Amino acid sequence: MQLILIACGILVMNYILTFFQVRSYKKSMETMIKKYKGKQGYYLFSGQSRRKLGAGSIAMLVVDENYMVMECQVMKGITVLSTFKEIEKYKGLHVGSMLDALHESAKQVKKSKKKQKMPAISDALNTAAESALLSISRKAMPNA
Repeated sequence: MQLILIACGILVMNYILTFFQVRSYKKSMETMIKKYKGKQGYYLFSGQSRRKLGAGSIAMLVVDENYMVMECQVMKGITVLSTFKEIEKYKGLHVGSMLDALHESAKQVKKSKKKQKMPAISDALNTAAESALLSISRKAMPNA
């Protein structure tokens, strides 16, 4: 009986913590949307990387119609205390250049002697950047 109560308590706590994390995500997204509201040619993309064990990440990119990264923010962590942080490294880069840099860092991880996965931040940024390339190129193509 105690085991069932503990399991229920963990589920309720998980629900509450997830609620706060989603609220933080929405707040950060709304802030970015307000900044570019009314301006033409800017798009918001997000990507996430979940890990079974360890910290996951969520990335948000604002990209213009010329595939240039205007904003890049990442949330990394396993708790609700994690917040979005600006990453200046990719600001002003072409999305293709950003993907090249991410793939190069992934190659470096694979070359290391330890058996490691791509870091969660890189994985989330990769997902968001690929979405940006695909989505913007589809909008630029005339209907055939």
